[in-house]
Amino acid sequence: MKQALKKIVKVPLQQAAARFGAHRRNAAGPRLWILMYHRILPPTDPRYAEEEPGMIVEPDTFRMHLQTLKRHFTVMPLGEWVERARNDQPLPPKACAITFDDGWLDNYEYAFPILQQEQVPATLFAVSHMIGTRELFWPNRIVRLLQQPRERLREFPWLAELLGEEDMDAERSSQLIYSLKSLPDHELLERIDKAEAELGLTAPEHPVLLDWHQLAEMAESGLFEIGSHTCHHFRLRETLPAEVLEREVSESKQRLEERLERPVELFCYPNGDLCPQAREAVFRHYRAAVTTCGGICAKNTDAMQMPRYGVHQGSASTPIQLLARLSGWPMT
Repeated sequence: MKQALKKIVKVPLQQAAARFGAHRRNAAGPRLWILMYHRILPPTDPRYAEEEPGMIVEPDTFRMHLQTLKRHFTVMPLGEWVERARNDQPLPPKACAITFDDGWLDNYEYAFPILQQEQVPATLFAVSHMIGTRELFWPNRIVRLLQQPRERLREFPWLAELLGEEDMDAERSSQLIYSLKSLPDHELLERIDKAEAELGLTAPEHPVLLDWHQLAEMAESGLFEIGSHTCHHFRLRETLPAEVLEREVSESKQRLEERLERPVELFCYPNGDLCPQAREAVFRHYRAAVTTCGGICAKNTDAMQMPRYGVHQGSASTPIQLLARLSGWPMT
């Protein structure tokens, strides 16, 4: 009943936001909406069921997004908008930039063909030292662990206290992963390594991330610009040793530039986490960086902390939901 009432209230609010939001109005200066995507997968793909729901947009929905965005915005590369703003060059009144985080293989398989067909540019933020490997990000490793028998999982105290007695559906799994984000990366990885070793879990048979040939093909297409998402997706918090933080920021740029033979000027903070030291390191190596905070960019927006709107299948499966998400209204 509670969920039904929330939906009854939310639908007219979304309709109003889609019709009257910031994307419908002129402003004193140019503005930029940056969209954040992760994975593009159809429900029939086995990987769909293995991922957190908030990470996925289905291919047909993604195409609808691009077609809707082209009707309301000038869709342009993020790097081009940054350079024009930096050099005080003309900018469209309402621009939009598409970004992808991490470097998932499905970005090549499903998103790339749609972007080519619709002729829409995008930016892909790659985790440099995971490209071409069979490594998984820690949330995906947690999902694999949660698929093991519960009696085995209770052998690990840090998991046992989070499991509870309820069935582990997608929502519960996402809640558990969110709760683990309070731990530093090195501690999380140590715990997961130990659990996987004791349970006999090895690297997946097939890679889930892009390889260097695929990433190069996307870059050479003229539609994708490649940015850095650190070396290993470590969150850039104050607790991260200074030398590790610097290495994650600088060596990711170096490797991407060497392998792709093109400049890498854009950066993306893993999980949106940053501290003053991280901002300073990024400032020394890149021209702009994006966060996970929602918001609309203006010419005077801090180029080292550009906001983005995250979208996924559950939040933007219709044009109205998408436009409401971009409206700037807090309740959408």
